[in-house]
Amino acid sequence: MRTIERKNKFGEVFTPPQLVNEMLDKIPQEELINPDKVIGDISGCGNGNFLVEVLNRRLKAGVKHIDAIKTIYGVDIMEDNIQECKERLAMGSKSKKVWEILDNNIICADALDPNHKGWEKVGYMWSEDYGTNFKKFTE
Repeated sequence: MRTIERKNKFGEVFTPPQLVNEMLDKIPQEELINPDKVIGDISGCGNGNFLVEVLNRRLKAGVKHIDAIKTIYGVDIMEDNIQECKERLAMGSKSKKVWEILDNNIICADALDPNHKGWEKVGYMWSEDYGTNFKKFTE
């Protein structure tokens, strides 16, 4: 939690790493580490605690960084959380391709508002055509 005001207004809390790991341990690990499987924290990814741990598990399994992030998606209403999430997922990389993927996959939008400006680029996630505007990173 950054501030009490943000907690009260947006319900912002950050899941502690120990709980993140406990929860992710309950998911079949072959699903988490498979870079072909889409992992999304789409209702409020915050600063990326879940997504970063998925990335770490993929990297430990030998998946290349660029391949590991191609199917990791996150949405949060707070721009500073999105920026921190992207920076954490970039792991210090300045690669244009890494940042292109992160800018496409980690977006600032209101998960409950289909008219929020954050959905303009990719379309609202609960609509029938969601994802049709996402770039596909397959190479």
